[in-house]
Amino acid sequence: MNYNVELLRQENYKPTFWSGGVATELTTYPLDSDYASKNFLWRLGVAKIDIPESTFSSLPKVSRKFMVIEGKITLDHENKYKKLLNPFEQDDFMGDWTTKTYGKASVFNLMTRENYNGELLHINISPNKQLKFEYKTSLNKDLEAICFYTVNGGFTSTINDKVFETIKNDLILINSVDSSSINEFLLSNNTSEITNIIVSIIYSN
Repeated sequence: MNYNVELLRQENYKPTFWSGGVATELTTYPLDSDYASKNFLWRLGVAKIDIPESTFSSLPKVSRKFMVIEGKITLDHENKYKKLLNPFEQDDFMGDWTTKTYGKASVFNLMTRENYNGELLHINISPNKQLKFEYKTSLNKDLEAICFYTVNGGFTSTINDKVFETIKNDLILINSVDSSSINEFLLSNNTSEITNIIVSIIYSN
């Protein structure tokens, strides 16, 4: 299968500063969209929350998936529920909810709009081991992209006969995925530490 693959590194990202710390935009779709203009259909980002209590900006009509990378944090969705998140635990909620955070953490964000949605998966690879990642799309969804974000460590993967090698904070963005078949990727950890990866699955309904 022939994919459209791009390896994004730290210098490709857009850092921004907010009242709670630093946020980094990894990628958006369409590619000429951005968070500030609210014209994206989906967006991946990471943020470091440095203050013990913060309130999220209101994002009407935006669906959010939120996974902790490091530290732990409590999300308090006003008049709904509270949820404590440890590393690689997640929550999903709407952007127009009134949401406060308690605790300091680094987090990974997936935002989607309109008919786009997605999910976050955490996988890890032991030192000097391989992992075969497989994804089969549900019948009522069109798969748009699969993204691998390297939290720590690094891995290599051969896609379209080209070797992609990641280090910490790198993102492999794979488009032109086939919704009708199982998409398989072999990931090899060639480092001496456990490699943690957040996989973002983006689809349209």
